[in-house]
Amino acid sequence: MAGVLLFDVGNTHTTVALTSDGKEFKKFRISTQRYETEDELYVFLRTLFGEMVNAKPIVVSSVVPSVNIIFEYFASKYGSGEVYFVKAEDYDGIVWAVNYPKEIGADRVCDVIAAFKEYGPNCIVVDYGTAITIEVLKEGRYEGGAILPGFKMMVHALFRGTAKLPQVELKPYDGFVGKDTDSNIRIGTINATVGAVKYLVENISREYRENPVIVHTGGQASLVAGWLDGIVDPDLTLRGMYYFYEAKKNLTR
Repeated sequence: MAGVLLFDVGNTHTTVALTSDGKEFKKFRISTQRYETEDELYVFLRTLFGEMVNAKPIVVSSVVPSVNIIFEYFASKYGSGEVYFVKAEDYDGIVWAVNYPKEIGADRVCDVIAAFKEYGPNCIVVDYGTAITIEVLKEGRYEGGAILPGFKMMVHALFRGTAKLPQVELKPYDGFVGKDTDSNIRIGTINATVGAVKYLVENISREYRENPVIVHTGGQASLVAGWLDGIVDPDLTLRGMYYFYEAKKNLTR
């Protein structure tokens, strides 16, 4: 079966996806700590995908540099030998109008590429992961963005830093005055973080001539459905990885 393996490596989870067209994905989320060698990774992927995992080019969007060597070994031993690491400086379809393009996280690069391809040159992308990132695409130029602590990070900070406060469910509380510890924490972490995202998006939007397209993506994007305006697109990062692969593959032909 033709296709490409995509690895979206985050600080907490890695999304592994197999696709043949960049539109439909067979995907799984695994702990980033679950694999330490190319052989462990192969055994794990064979369990998920069977023989379809063999001899595929791979694309890696990684914010964990220490694991990148594993994918190089994996591509050499079990893949097609082709491995593409997503980097802003390797993609010239976007003007990266920031001070240091090399510092842009690979996941952010993928989000911007896919947003431009699918939603046009004026977008604000919010990606909800371990950290929440906001990307600003204006007239086809990447102008930068913002980084906030993610929902889980906010809750864990209270849990780790206090003696009695418990961990709570990761979802907004329907109200803004809590009557118990659980509701107090959810309001101060989840609701407040949603409010911070809304505040930033509203102020960034004022810099556009016309209203930009707002896109929410990432593992916890579903939490904001109904709370924030915009489109929820859970596969945005994966499609950006595939578009990056297409561009690099065409250059090497």
